[in-house]
Amino acid sequence: MTLTVLFSASQKFLSMGLLLYATLAGNPAGKGEGDDDATAKSTAAKSSAVSIKGVDVSRWQKEIDWEQVKGADVTFAFVKATQGDFRLDPYFTRNWEETKRMGIKRGAYHFFKPEAPVEGQIELFKSTVTLEPGDLPPVLDVEVSEPKMTSTQLRQNIRTWLEAITQYYGVKPIIYTSQNYYRRYLQGYFPEYHFWIARYSEVKPEIHHTDSWMFWQYTDSGSISGINSAVDINFFAGDLETLSQLCMPELVIAQESPLKQMKYIQPQP
Repeated sequence: MTLTVLFSASQKFLSMGLLLYATLAGNPAGKGEGDDDATAKSTAAKSSAVSIKGVDVSRWQKEIDWEQVKGADVTFAFVKATQGDFRLDPYFTRNWEETKRMGIKRGAYHFFKPEAPVEGQIELFKSTVTLEPGDLPPVLDVEVSEPKMTSTQLRQNIRTWLEAITQYYGVKPIIYTSQNYYRRYLQGYFPEYHFWIARYSEVKPEIHHTDSWMFWQYTDSGSISGINSAVDINFFAGDLETLSQLCMPELVIAQESPLKQMKYIQPQP
């Protein structure tokens, strides 16, 4: 994902992440700034907070040594799978297999192209990505606009992709976007989905009161052992248990036929 970096002091990010998580402990959706009491509690809780760090990668990072990445305390990784209605990321298969082998929680994302037929974008992702229990939900990366398309039509196509992918995999996707793009096109329109916000600032993502964010991409120029180029680094707004609860379930507890439940393990065409 390609956005301009504003700062890259990694130690500063870690401290910021710890403070943010402590603040979010009483406000899971990340809404509001909190009063003096909440600030005092968050400060006291910093020592017990855990910063859950992740990366997102694509062909720009080329071949990655995922064993070293795992050793750098990376808990999760989002891997680019597809773009538009025809492009596959050439490193997806390797990254997808290696993250699983190393025990890194993995998720796949699709780079949305507004000008491309949305049905083609849906089918490309479905034919490329097979989710398994323990995988993170699919991600729709929305960061470009189409001058000839109205905001209403853009949002409708985004919703079409999200709903089709929800029906296919049985889990709601996450929406990735930048803070500015979110404000311009998305805020308040998708309250039923979690957001992943790119904001390269000391200030946490700011969202509409009906929305919630779970991931914060705070730099696109991070340095991680095993990756020989700059990489996006992300913070998860929760603990490891919460992250695990977000993943595809091991068992589906619902009044469905066994055949329908199998879509969680091996999605059918």
